[in-house]
Amino acid sequence: MTILAWIIIGTIAGAIIFLLLSVYFFGQTFFYSRKLKHLPKRPPKKKKKRKRWSTVTRLSRKKRNHSLMIGFVLFIFSIVLVSSARYASYYQSINLSSDDSVLIVRSYYLLRDFKEELAKAAVKEDEELASQQNIRYLATTLASYSTKKASTLNTEEGQAVLNRYYASLAELGINATRESRNFYGNSNLVNGFESDIDKIITYETAAFDYFKVNHSELEEESSASK
Repeated sequence: MTILAWIIIGTIAGAIIFLLLSVYFFGQTFFYSRKLKHLPKRPPKKKKKRKRWSTVTRLSRKKRNHSLMIGFVLFIFSIVLVSSARYASYYQSINLSSDDSVLIVRSYYLLRDFKEELAKAAVKEDEELASQQNIRYLATTLASYSTKKASTLNTEEGQAVLNRYYASLAELGINATRESRNFYGNSNLVNGFESDIDKIITYETAAFDYFKVNHSELEEESSASK
């Protein structure tokens, strides 16, 4: 569970506690209001009773007002915490989870490295061990996306965008694994896979745009690493 999820749970728990306390103090307000209602409207004539009436009335009003104020403040706190929890939940739903962030950043480099290796293989008549190993590694890593699913904390639209992207990566990887020995000198096969990669990049762009991923920053890091 993420830190943000714990914060949301803690905020909701705090809101419930504050709400229950506010109900208690509002109950105290009601109690003292009824007590005042049952007191005589006018002070008794006898001095001793009048003094007691005055003390009880004053204290009851003071306690009623005090309970009302505390209850109101606690109720406001509970509303603030509920609003904070709702905002945090909304923020979580429209932003990538830490796992999804790792997956899409990794896939960004995998796709481009794979496309580069295919371009090299297309102009080579004979396969090279190092190149073949690179292609197989990249293909099997892409195929592993078949087990990946977007975080259910995202919106349904966000999940659909990511899951479509993950599924297309997995399909590319599975197909490339089957053809890993046939890319060398086979420009037609490579062109077909490059077309698939370009299509997947449109899904990638949709995911990046939806979750506001800094695409240019990844490009700069990719260029700097070469």
